[in-house]
Amino acid sequence: MSAESVPLSALPELGLAGQRAVVTGGAGGIGLAIARRLRACGAYVIVVDRDEQALRSAFPNDECAPVRADIAADAADLADRLLRDHGPISLVVNNVGVTTPHRFLELESRDYHQVFGANLDGPWFFTRQLARGLVRASVEGSILFISSVHDTFIRMYPHYSTSKAATAMLVRELAYELAPHRIRVNAISPGWIRTGEDPPDERLRKVTHQVPAGVPGEPDDVARLAVVLLSNAWSGYVTGANLTVDGGLSLHNWLMDL
Repeated sequence: MSAESVPLSALPELGLAGQRAVVTGGAGGIGLAIARRLRACGAYVIVVDRDEQALRSAFPNDECAPVRADIAADAADLADRLLRDHGPISLVVNNVGVTTPHRFLELESRDYHQVFGANLDGPWFFTRQLARGLVRASVEGSILFISSVHDTFIRMYPHYSTSKAATAMLVRELAYELAPHRIRVNAISPGWIRTGEDPPDERLRKVTHQVPAGVPGEPDDVARLAVVLLSNAWSGYVTGANLTVDGGLSLHNWLMDL
């Protein structure tokens, strides 16, 4: 079933109504699609993004609570502020992710720290504070990290792929440690997803040729799975999982290029 054929309100039985949720990097792309799905399921959604104009454009009718912040700069303080303003947040989506176009020999320290700050360090300490809030309040929760197929396959931007590989292991560690507190932790690893920043047509054709499904994914392909993983009603016995959403891209084999 295509993304266009699934209405936002198609899954009201997920049991997310009334829950507090936060989505980082939620002003566009995958984050925006997840925020809209959560809102359609009845959750109260806080959307964090460093781009204030994009936040205003994405949520002109105040259907979500926008918060302008850079998670790489003030992750723990941001989480504490959200806890003070909203109380325990039971649904946490770590979606924000960045990269820079540098190979290993070209990479400068500032680019390394920019990518790890946004992709690993910020989500790490943001999630720690929110998880502490859940534990203190004895509230069950569900935490979701948006990783990438490049947590396993090379990207040729080693700082990006390494940050995602670390995220994948963090998910497993947190799933084990937080399970006794009734907090589940999972990940989704998207492949080629249209986010409004598609490459030139020739490269797009080459990449699409490697996707067995024959087309790039859409942000809502990830968002629909995200709300299912966040739902205790549907995924209450799932933790430590990392599910791939890539149209079969990670099945690619070098023999296919011969």
